[in-house]
Amino acid sequence: MATTVTTDIARPQAQEIIARLTELRPWLREHQADAEQQHRIPQESIERLDAAGLFALTSPRRYGGADLTTRELHDVYRVLGAGCGATAWMVWAAAGGNLWSFSFADDVMSPVYEMPWVGNRTFAVGGTSRRMSGTARQVDGGWMIEGAWPFATGSVHASHGFLAVFLDETDDSKVGMVLVPKSALVARDDWDAMGMAATGSQTVATDGELFVPDERFSTPQRLTAHLAVLTEEGRGPRRGGLARSLVTGTGVALGMADHAMEVFLGGVGKRNIPYSSYARQLDAPVTHLTVGRAHAQLHAASLVADAAVAELDRLDAEGADPSEREIVQFHTDVAYVWDACSVAVETLFRASGASAIVKRQPLQLIARNCRAGSLHAAHNIDTWMENTGRALCGVAAVPTSSSLLERRS
Repeated sequence: MATTVTTDIARPQAQEIIARLTELRPWLREHQADAEQQHRIPQESIERLDAAGLFALTSPRRYGGADLTTRELHDVYRVLGAGCGATAWMVWAAAGGNLWSFSFADDVMSPVYEMPWVGNRTFAVGGTSRRMSGTARQVDGGWMIEGAWPFATGSVHASHGFLAVFLDETDDSKVGMVLVPKSALVARDDWDAMGMAATGSQTVATDGELFVPDERFSTPQRLTAHLAVLTEEGRGPRRGGLARSLVTGTGVALGMADHAMEVFLGGVGKRNIPYSSYARQLDAPVTHLTVGRAHAQLHAASLVADAAVAELDRLDAEGADPSEREIVQFHTDVAYVWDACSVAVETLFRASGASAIVKRQPLQLIARNCRAGSLHAAHNIDTWMENTGRALCGVAAVPTSSSLLERRS
């Protein structure tokens, strides 16, 4: 018989978090430019987000995690994305890494989540290629790891990191994940990007080899097995895995697009169109066409995201995991949403005239952040359109690179 484990820890509720984020939105917008210049989320913003309950979104329930539905997570990210897209991306990416917490014993993870800390407790990075991962060799009592892990989003504010490692020089299927205190790593402070610059997605590295004890090493197979046991006991996370994380992240894209539309509509009655007869941009039919086109793109993207969110919540309520074909469709839906939002925001940006390129104007930053998010490997529209087309045509799938969360062999 399954045993349901309960906890007396008060968990943050979605509506409470959304209300706090709505109040915090003016602050986040005001400090977007500062965040980009610092290449990280300002510490005061981290403190305010922590107080609002943002960093408990996907922590294990026994450590005070919010245990939100897919709909609730998506809506939280959308509100946050409308305040600052880079901040929302960092919170979303860091939250996704919490899934690896379920791969380790309680006596390993308890100190991580129960120690006083402001910000995200963990970050996770690596696994799609050797270039983005380290290596590990087994020794008595543990593993010696070595390497550099780029794009370590959330590492600036975290206490621990989950780092992917390859265990064999020739066999890419042999991979693992190690839990390492951030204090044991070297931060290279090399993140300088045209978009999402504020996410602090720096490279972290070892200084030579670093010893990791056996209890801080795991594999995708162990994670899968441990999740099955915890789910049976009522202590596991909600179902959906990486697909659920990516679907909730569409809220970040839609939030940025919401902000872009708000900025554009706020200026059409004030701007003229130089070298034309229109003293107000608002009076030009091309403006109406632009707004209508962008709105249609965002409305369609929102509906696609809503459908994916609803399907994941349905599967979770039924105690079912998504099938391989459903996972491909979820990935494709996510890529579609990010592409549509990026195109819509770029349309509004281009229609805003030369003054929009000035750094103090928010639309240029929103456009760069949204485009950068759409270029993430997991959001690439061409890759996922092809994968879906292959499935529809009945063409057998071939081995592809994948993240560590997706590996099972």
